[in-house]
Amino acid sequence: MRFGILGEAKIAREWLVPAIIEAGHEVTHLGRRNPCQESLPEIYQDIIETDYESLLAEPTIDAIYNPLPNHLHVPYSIAALQSGKHVLCEKPVALNIKELKQLETVASRSGCYFQEAFMVPHHPQWQWLQKLDIGKIQSAHFIFSYPQQPSGNYRNRSTDGGGPLYDIGCYAILTGCLLFGGMPEVISAVAIMSDKYDIEKQVDAVLRWPNGAILNFTVSSDAALCQTLHVLASNGWAKLDVPVNPPGITHAHWSTGGLEKGTKVSFPKCNQYRLMVEDFVAKSSSGAASNFSISHIVTKTINEIQVKAGLLS
Repeated sequence: MRFGILGEAKIAREWLVPAIIEAGHEVTHLGRRNPCQESLPEIYQDIIETDYESLLAEPTIDAIYNPLPNHLHVPYSIAALQSGKHVLCEKPVALNIKELKQLETVASRSGCYFQEAFMVPHHPQWQWLQKLDIGKIQSAHFIFSYPQQPSGNYRNRSTDGGGPLYDIGCYAILTGCLLFGGMPEVISAVAIMSDKYDIEKQVDAVLRWPNGAILNFTVSSDAALCQTLHVLASNGWAKLDVPVNPPGITHAHWSTGGLEKGTKVSFPKCNQYRLMVEDFVAKSSSGAASNFSISHIVTKTINEIQVKAGLLS
């Protein structure tokens, strides 16, 4: 499959482009807002550089990867679908339910496949956790934080869909989807605003899922780099050391009782992005219908947290 990339995003050049190539596919075109004004990173040296509109109109491209700032996910994904191309779009795909429904309508009419680029479910550590026999999971505690980004980064602008709730809160909500399923109720949410930008710098929330399980999470864009997930079940507990961006070799721990460190489980080096690309290509090539169920849960829950935390009226 031949891919075109929208924008020169860090995640594209460091993760997705290598993953596409490793999966045996081609990246043939790169669309930039101002093409040819700056030199390209080495990974793009052999591809055709163009602007966004020309990229979408290019007939030789089969699929588009969209890692543009959050507020551009829906409009450019719609344009790509309408041009007859499959779309792999960075998370969060939408800022609100209204634009998500617009995208879903276009995807269903286009005959092309759309997928939100959640790589997490493809890593073996999550499949291990979902199958682990420790009884009924009663609660999960998720933390994801990173230091403040440079001033020009779109994550620092609310108009671009910035802030940690959109950026990484989606992973917290996805955690609940993978562990419990269904649409959660937002019990509480508190936001700490940035003293430098017009965004929140931290959100703490409590979600209750249809089976009664509770998810507590903290996401921050102005704190020490941290990722962790703890789950407590009726007969034991489990912990993923790095649930979202695991290193080459990552670890988990679990126990069916006691206060010891538990049994350590190691997962070998795994390119979860390559596995995601392979899944995307397989589904788009088979004519599978786009599935927006997780996107609806994530988007609706983020908006409800925004209201509860006073970020959205």
